[in-house]
Amino acid sequence: MKELNALGSLVSTGAVASRRDERLKRARAALHSVEARMGATRSPAIAESLPLTPAIAALLPSGVRPGSVVRVEGSTALMLEVAVENSRRGAWTALMGMPTVGVLAAARRGIDLSRVALVPHPGIHAPQAVGAAIEGIEMVLVGSAVALSDADRRRLAARAKERSVVIVAAGPWGQAQATLRVEHSQWRGLGDGQGRLRERSLTVLVSTKHDARPRRVQVVLEHDHAWGLRSSRQAVNEEVA
Repeated sequence: MKELNALGSLVSTGAVASRRDERLKRARAALHSVEARMGATRSPAIAESLPLTPAIAALLPSGVRPGSVVRVEGSTALMLEVAVENSRRGAWTALMGMPTVGVLAAARRGIDLSRVALVPHPGIHAPQAVGAAIEGIEMVLVGSAVALSDADRRRLAARAKERSVVIVAAGPWGQAQATLRVEHSQWRGLGDGQGRLRERSLTVLVSTKHDARPRRVQVVLEHDHAWGLRSSRQAVNEEVA
């Protein structure tokens, strides 16, 4: 009897796993179908690094390596900025678990809305949703509230490396090749009770796996690109002891 119960348990567990795998397979097939219809298929040629906009290029002068994880702490605008240049070059961007970020905010930063996948509430299916995005989208932004275990993060980082996909994460991510931590933020543009916010100065602590010491870099972001060209003023290379 014990053997029969154990066998029944194994069969039941196998059936659940089979159904889960089948759902994931269908999700990936649906994503590939959308890619084919909308022209989201990736080019066979993979760049050695993806450039950043002039406004934040000093943070990672060599750009972002495809297949890497970049952790951004303290600024959703900086997360979006990391994706802007890649989006301008025709790449797709996924915003996963970032319910406070809408299409207007993404457009103001300069992201091409015709190539954005927006999943504000992935819920308990977050590992599968992020995994499906990695299968067909070049840059995947993951919000801090996305429910991922350490094992999920390791698996997703490994898959992103295989697919040459960049993950930009707001929450903890042990496999991150670079961490951009915003230490200070200051808005400019308001006068004595009049005017509007035009730009934001960020002091960012940059840590990478290849640098022995972190660096403190100041960058300036425009609040709204409708007001003109992007600012590229930077104060760079203050090493932190």
